[in-house]
Amino acid sequence: MFSDVLKYKTNIKVGSGKLLISEPLLQDESFQRSVVYMCHHDTDESIGFVINKLAEADLSHFIPELEHIPFPLYIGGPVGLESMHMVHNVPELIGGEEIADGVYWGGSLEKAIQYIESGNIIPSDCKIFIGYSGWGKGQLESELEVNSWLVSDASHELLFNTDSETLWKKSMAALGQQFNPLLHMPTNPELN
Repeated sequence: MFSDVLKYKTNIKVGSGKLLISEPLLQDESFQRSVVYMCHHDTDESIGFVINKLAEADLSHFIPELEHIPFPLYIGGPVGLESMHMVHNVPELIGGEEIADGVYWGGSLEKAIQYIESGNIIPSDCKIFIGYSGWGKGQLESELEVNSWLVSDASHELLFNTDSETLWKKSMAALGQQFNPLLHMPTNPELN
């Protein structure tokens, strides 16, 4: 029953500015029911950020100047957990490299902190991550081949304005009705 549903694919090619939506039975804790925003993809490597895994602490845990500002912090992936990264829509304030229409990667974290402190950057402008998701040559393609991920177009709404608890379901639902059976699959069918 589940095997037929898990063979579904989209006709969208993986690339910068796309989403990877984990298949519902993926058991890897780092990626279970996750949505990854892709910032870089070529034949040698792929880099993205899990956009729906909130860290236990907010940004003020690392940036004391923000102690009275509850700004969310995300676990971008299992790689480089000592580093911080940003995906945002305010290049005029903090710079960055355009990944897709109006979505930027990187820029000045120092300026971002100043603008967060002053109230000029809010969570719907910028997502800040600890760590990232990375794949070496051929790794992501192998995962796509065994249906670990569905590739989707990203939208500003999903990326910046959807709460992390519903993001996986909303991303999956945005693929269309034929993917609805995946929405109702248990995380572990053996416990069903």
